[in-house]
Amino acid sequence: MKSLNYRFPHSRQDSGQMNLTRSQLGQAQQVTNVLNNRQNEQNIDRSPAPMVHGLHKLAVPSSQQSSANHSKKSSISKQQQPKQISFLNYLILKDKSQIAQDEEKENINEPVVQKNMFNFQFVIGIGGFGKVWKVEYKKNGQIYAMKEMSKALIIAKKSVNSVMNERNILSNLKHPFLVNIYYAFQDRENLFLVLDYMQGGDLRYHIGKMRRFTEDQTRFFMACIFLGLEYMHSKNSLHRDIKPENLVLDKHGRIHQLYWLGYVRITDLGIARNLRPENSQDTSGTPGYMAPEVMCRQNHSFAVDYFALGVIGYEFMLGKRPYTGRTRKDIRDQILAKQVQIKRSEIPDNWSLESADFINRLIQRKPANRLGFNGPHELRQHSWFKNFPWSKLMNKELKSPYIPNQNEDNFDARQISMEDEENNELIQQHSIMLRRNSIQSQFSGYEMDNFSEKQNTLFNNF
Repeated sequence: MKSLNYRFPHSRQDSGQMNLTRSQLGQAQQVTNVLNNRQNEQNIDRSPAPMVHGLHKLAVPSSQQSSANHSKKSSISKQQQPKQISFLNYLILKDKSQIAQDEEKENINEPVVQKNMFNFQFVIGIGGFGKVWKVEYKKNGQIYAMKEMSKALIIAKKSVNSVMNERNILSNLKHPFLVNIYYAFQDRENLFLVLDYMQGGDLRYHIGKMRRFTEDQTRFFMACIFLGLEYMHSKNSLHRDIKPENLVLDKHGRIHQLYWLGYVRITDLGIARNLRPENSQDTSGTPGYMAPEVMCRQNHSFAVDYFALGVIGYEFMLGKRPYTGRTRKDIRDQILAKQVQIKRSEIPDNWSLESADFINRLIQRKPANRLGFNGPHELRQHSWFKNFPWSKLMNKELKSPYIPNQNEDNFDARQISMEDEENNELIQQHSIMLRRNSIQSQFSGYEMDNFSEKQNTLFNNF
């Protein structure tokens, strides 16, 4: 075996291909010495003769055996003679290969969407982990809502599983009565969700202005919410936090190419969960809208969302919730004390008995007695929705009976501008933890680009 050939550059073209440092040349010389030493060792047969009954077996080489071995080695060397390359060329090829692999990794890890791709206009809401912005995507001028969540707050509130779960559930849901996700990405300090922008604001803002809604408005809103819940339940997902703050009005409609405000969409899947047989420990929610079985730590199913829907109907009709209290315990005690029902004398003028019956059957304390416990068809078939144009609602061909102001963004600027000092303190206390790779790894896989051509076609069909 010949030692490796080294070819040093003699022309400017060769020297431009690879400039080796002294350490690399030294490394090459060391490799050569090792190879030469191994070759010399192979030429010397230092192996002991085999042992037979404790005695060395005499190995007498014959001329025929030596000749045969020499012939065999010659044959092998002719068949398996490797193609020799200089060590410098070997280093060049190895270096190029490593560069290509590094570039490939960078392309894989490079985020599809980044924060600097958006123009941030103003804050439209405050969440448990940060703010919600109205943003413009620079690439095409499209307006979105961007949910910005502080990792420090998420760590402080031990909610990593919650935010990761929200992103995973959102990525599996696409529906015209949900606020849908387009992108998810992160940087060192924050997580970002890019969602449908709802110009109409949330129902909490509007009920604060209106105090109550009419029966037609309430039926329209509840029908929109029901279609969103029906779809979520078909995907085995529970929302578990249906309330006016999480119900927003969009700007959409296709009849005669007109675009209307007033269709309700469901948002904020922060505590949504996929249905499991054993979920008695999943007790998150908002007191006042939380179903009794959740509050009492019992296993629960899709009927929990229908209870919240009934509370919203009650609130829209009477301007208050059926169970109230300053604390969660107060509300729980009220639920356990009595079953609240809308009395005939309480029904407002111009409201029907069917509307009260529909709401009363949704706010039943026992899930088995609740409308929708046996399936969504129970809501569709109730007399309050007799002859209701479900298909036109699904296609957004109906004019909403409630039209918010179309010339402004319907948000409470005073509430949004309030500083959350407690959250700011938590961010400062826990921001140093974000330097740890072990903390950052908990958010691995958060990135998502959901705006493919297929999805674009789907959303245009809404």
